[in-house]
Amino acid sequence: MSEGESTPGADRGLQMIVCVKQIPEMADMKFDHDRKVLIREGVRNILNPFDRRAVAEALRIKSLLGGQVTVMTMGPPQAKEALLECLAAGANRAIHLLDPAFAGADTLATARALAESIKRMPFDLIFCGRYSVDAETGQVGPEVAELLDIPHVGGVCKLKFADEPGYVIAERETDEGFETIKCKLPALITAAERLVKPIKVKEPDMEAVKDAHVEVVTAADLSSDSSAYGLAGSPTRVSEITSMETHRSVCMIAGDADEVARSLTDRLCESGLFGKWLEALHRQPDLAPSHPEGATTDKAIWVLCETIAGGLRGVTLELLGKARELSHQLKGEVVAVVIGDNKDRSYIDELASHGADRVYILGGADLSDHNPIRYANALGSAIERLKPHAVLIPSTANGRDYAPRVAARLGLGLTADCVGLALNEQDELVQFKPAFGGQIVAPILSSTFPQMATVRPGMLAKPKPDRSRSCVVEELTEAIADDTRYQVLEKVAADGRASAELDDAEVVVCVGMGIGSPERLREIEVLAEVLGAAIGGTRRVVDQGWLPRQQQIGITGRNVSPKIYLGIGVRGAFNHTIGIHRSGIVVAINSEPQADIFKCADYGIVADFAEVLPALTRVLLERKAELIDASSA
Repeated sequence: MSEGESTPGADRGLQMIVCVKQIPEMADMKFDHDRKVLIREGVRNILNPFDRRAVAEALRIKSLLGGQVTVMTMGPPQAKEALLECLAAGANRAIHLLDPAFAGADTLATARALAESIKRMPFDLIFCGRYSVDAETGQVGPEVAELLDIPHVGGVCKLKFADEPGYVIAERETDEGFETIKCKLPALITAAERLVKPIKVKEPDMEAVKDAHVEVVTAADLSSDSSAYGLAGSPTRVSEITSMETHRSVCMIAGDADEVARSLTDRLCESGLFGKWLEALHRQPDLAPSHPEGATTDKAIWVLCETIAGGLRGVTLELLGKARELSHQLKGEVVAVVIGDNKDRSYIDELASHGADRVYILGGADLSDHNPIRYANALGSAIERLKPHAVLIPSTANGRDYAPRVAARLGLGLTADCVGLALNEQDELVQFKPAFGGQIVAPILSSTFPQMATVRPGMLAKPKPDRSRSCVVEELTEAIADDTRYQVLEKVAADGRASAELDDAEVVVCVGMGIGSPERLREIEVLAEVLGAAIGGTRRVVDQGWLPRQQQIGITGRNVSPKIYLGIGVRGAFNHTIGIHRSGIVVAINSEPQADIFKCADYGIVADFAEVLPALTRVLLERKAELIDASSA
């Protein structure tokens, strides 16, 4: 609860604020390659899908406990439409942060404006969508929470109130399963896709609120100094955007099951399946050398390390390799930072062999469980004290949870979900950020130091390890305030290994509803075993419970970048194909000739998968055995 307010559920009821955003309809967006701009003409604006769920959850709680729901947005005049839609759904009050001074805001400047406005009203719960599907940052919610000094729980799929007054119990999605969190109010919640069904508003309801009052808040209402907002208050800036469009021309493979299987197998093996991948598809670079004059700590690049399924996560090794490359230009050192109560030091040699000059153990019992407040406290303190040049964090469920709090705490620019990194001539970190469903990539620079970025798994090449390398190991002891507002009550693991494999898989087999039933998954598993592939699924497959959510591929799931992606019974909806954008060879098997998946495939097979799959599995197994025998001869 906000200061001076009574217990939730008292006479005043629960006070809830939902931060929403109006975005362009992603499927309608086009990129003008000549002018290097997005074409917005004729593209309708919609309420961000995750925000629809956030509003729906607030309204659900209101119906149970009473209270008031306030919706808030910052945006141009047309953003009022999103607020009216929320009022039509049942919200009580709407606030529009509207001022030219707010224009051009990055996530931190946006969070500052929202937080400053929220401070002026009572609140128990703040809701945000997990992220906006146009920018896909997921930063504003945690940054608002940090600026308000309240706890947050990210990616919530279930929410209820604890028996103990003043607390909520939230179930949070992670990359390994689910965590149950006890969180003290006031708190901020970011809504995952499966939290609740989104609001749906009918035309008569919209007509009824068309003249409803919407409060307007200007920059002057928040502060006499508007330099903290908009473009002036934004530590990150965008350079010229470019297209990320991948041009594919599908080659349809026809014939009976055996002919199709042999033809596809030939083509895949020619590209390197069961052997050495073609240079165009795969390159494992040598580890960049340390600077000959020795590394310096004042230009250090920090890499935050993660583990999954009992081992180092692949993205950690990718980031170390990139940091080694960048540090050579900076004449700095590469530092691997491990947060947690880690008594097992078996990973040290692995970190060193992949580029770490130094390993910081940021540990203690208070950091044994993921806790975004304590992580931000400890990491922020270490950054302030040791002043690295750059901090690279995996763009995972946990990384995207605590990194924004660190950035907000220190007033730093943060670029989320990067697909590439480089240094310019001024030694600034150029952070390549995709947006608008992966249609564009924007090089982003930050005016603050250290430079901070989260990076998608699978986007960077892992270097060849150098087993001769060693590193210095230091334990960091940072003062962490005793904070019990966020407590992990339970962890439930899904198939963490299957989830981890999607990050690093050279081959991914993805199933859609076209396979017919979950019983057919066993046949898919046999094929995946022959291919050495990880298994993923579309959103509908996951919604049906055929696969865990952690194996969902697409805009609301995982992004994958295998050498070969094989889609079986996958329709190819836009929200799914975004997640396979950076795949090497895309193969599609679908019985429907007009399926959208063929538009983004390299090889297509129009057939019932049940007829093709046995032949394909058999032929692949035979070819694999032949190639193994030949290589050992």
